[in-house]
Amino acid sequence: MAQARGSNSKLLVGTEATFKTIANSNPHVLPFVSESLRLSRNLIDSQTIRANRNPLNPARGNKDVTGDITVELTPYMTKMFYHALGTFTTSGTSPYSHTFVISNLPPGLTIEKQFTDLATPEYFTYAGCKVNSMRMTFAPEGFIETVFSIIGSAQTVTTSAKLTGALDYSDDAVGQQFDGFQAAITEGGSTLGIVTRLELTLENNLDNSVYVIDGTGERYSLPEGLVKVSGTLTALFENMTLYNKAINNQESSLQITLTQGNGTGAAYNEKIDIFIDELLYQPQDPVVNGPAGVLVELPFIGYYNNDTEASTLRMIVWNTQTQGNIM
Repeated sequence: MAQARGSNSKLLVGTEATFKTIANSNPHVLPFVSESLRLSRNLIDSQTIRANRNPLNPARGNKDVTGDITVELTPYMTKMFYHALGTFTTSGTSPYSHTFVISNLPPGLTIEKQFTDLATPEYFTYAGCKVNSMRMTFAPEGFIETVFSIIGSAQTVTTSAKLTGALDYSDDAVGQQFDGFQAAITEGGSTLGIVTRLELTLENNLDNSVYVIDGTGERYSLPEGLVKVSGTLTALFENMTLYNKAINNQESSLQITLTQGNGTGAAYNEKIDIFIDELLYQPQDPVVNGPAGVLVELPFIGYYNNDTEASTLRMIVWNTQTQGNIM
């Protein structure tokens, strides 16, 4: 029998109307690089003593659905942005702009892993999923690697798809992956052209401990906690400007802009703006690792205090998707 091949596998994602109820409308195909989403369940050793050293059978532990989905960032991964940040508004009439801000997360996300090249296709469906974190890495070359860390509740395996009628991204427009050549960084309102690497993480701090005595062993809910936005900015050490902001605890901001074509949002002209409107840098002295050029590496934490946008992290995406197509 033929072995399943990763190159022929497919991931579908859909928004649930209620937590842990499999999505029944508007699923999307999610292009991905790798994934580690899976169900695991511990076996708990018996401690019973019965006059010999042989153990009794173990007890079943709770079900744990977790894993990462790694993608190359495109302007049509908006369903994942919606589930990472919480809400969005749409304006315009094809092309559109979608503004994502921090809010309560949607009820849940259904993710289906499809192995259709088996003699009998197999479909692994994970319900009650939420995005625990989103990590982005920006570099001068290569694609913008983005990792969505998922926590889920339930898993089923069937020989027929539960997410059907999925929209591929070609149903909107074929959004090419962004790369480092299409990125620009603004720091404190001014263009910063000396960045060598920028790492950005959004954490939703999901409470993964909510199990109840209901005979399922599945998570009953996944309430989100306080958002944490953090990262590290690495730049050429040319002067003391960035370092002084850190050592003086001076508030600053970051904007990362990714632009294809003219950035209007039409097909092959998409754009993403990522904003951290209030942040503080953690002081770290530049170090000399050898005879090559010296870098300054500054971790940062974003927050919301009094900025008019009232969101620790926000994203604006220009593309051809309608609002309903994202949800």
